Amino acid sequence: MRASRTLGLAALAATVVLTAACGTRSETGSGTPSSAVAVHGDAGAAVNTIAAQAISDLQRYWSEQFPKLYGSAYGPVTGGFYAVTPSTGPLPPCANAAADIAGNAYYCADRDVVAWDAEGLLPSLRKSYGDFVIPIVLAHEWGHAVQARAGFQGLTVTKEIQADCFAGAWAADVVAGHSSFHATAHDLDGALAGFLSLRDEPGTDKTNGSAHGSGFDRVNSFQTGFDSGPGACKDYRDGTPAVIELPFRPAADAASGGNASYDQVVQLAPVDLEDYWSAVYPALFGAPWKPVRQVLGFDPRRAPSCGGSPTGSYSLFYCVPDNFIGYDGVRSMPEFYDEGGDFAVATLLATQYGLAVEARDGDNSDDRTASLRGDCYAGAWAASVLLENRPTSNIRMSPGDLDKALAALLVFRGQDSTDRQGSGYTRVEAYRDGLLNGAKVCTGTMPGE
Repeated sequence: MRASRTLGLAALAATVVLTAACGTRSETGSGTPSSAVAVHGDAGAAVNTIAAQAISDLQRYWSEQFPKLYGSAYGPVTGGFYAVTPSTGPLPPCANAAADIAGNAYYCADRDVVAWDAEGLLPSLRKSYGDFVIPIVLAHEWGHAVQARAGFQGLTVTKEIQADCFAGAWAADVVAGHSSFHATAHDLDGALAGFLSLRDEPGTDKTNGSAHGSGFDRVNSFQTGFDSGPGACKDYRDGTPAVIELPFRPAADAASGGNASYDQVVQLAPVDLEDYWSAVYPALFGAPWKPVRQVLGFDPRRAPSCGGSPTGSYSLFYCVPDNFIGYDGVRSMPEFYDEGGDFAVATLLATQYGLAVEARDGDNSDDRTASLRGDCYAGAWAASVLLENRPTSNIRMSPGDLDKALAALLVFRGQDSTDRQGSGYTRVEAYRDGLLNGAKVCTGTMPGE
């Protein structure tokens, strides 16, 4: 771009990085691989043990699902499974140089082969996002194997996001208890954070032969598969679902990476949110919008009170009795900006405007539902910015902004906040619902209810 009902987000860790979403490793994938899966490479390495277990389970899953989707039997992948050490080789089929596999995983239709970088890619992802990201990577590659068997044709980006959708469908099967894996909400948050890290560079043309989709596109497709099953993925076609890969405009936007300055964000976002809600609130609730009295960046050493109560343990909040939004403008919010960018900050402020909407509407939901509804309203506002449907709007969305928004919800979280706010996965789901379906949907049932 160029919480409790009274307070909101508790104080967050001082250093916020993408890997913070994952924390300690889960026990996912700690079992031994199926004896039927032979891996070329170091089969005893931890990442390859998990990969072999994933391969066995994916063959099981698709032998069940493929006939239901396509009306014919599933042919297992038989060309081999290659755990590659690019620095020493040997190279797997379909690779002509170490650079073809370094930092990569792929399915090669010509040889019916699945290969992965067991030296760099998988260990790095595992360290950052936990064990479950490894089977998710394999589930994505199996999506390409399914496409080969189904004769699917389309742009590269369409194939990639459909494979993400198929991976989400398999993950739902895991969560349902049908798999040898066991995935928690923490594991799913790690998987989504992994998708954000593997997104296209902002400004990538969606017709580019190597385009995989923005972080939002990839997360959106994963959640589509997870929520609706593989049948929803089968219907993908070029343009359906829409791929939100925005170009930089103008060239100066590219030079800045699409980032407004911190001072611009905290000044412009509240003005635009007021503009949005002054138009949308009356249409939703049949009453005029009451402006938020103040959006206040404060020094936590001199934190303002809310209704006479101290707020020193909070980094971001909406104060219901005094009708203002407060945020730590000395430490936490500037760090959010440094780590996540301008639209991450705007999104966090938008969630608090969502809480203000609920207060005006008399919504007495529990804290978790209120927080998710606020996330949904933030998504609805983002849709208005994206569509540029308000001539009075003072900001415009740049490439990568939606990825920044998801990072704000998925990664920039208070410690032990799942019960109060929902998991990162459910927060992203609520935001996506508002973005895709508008503010009206946010007045209904929230994810997980």
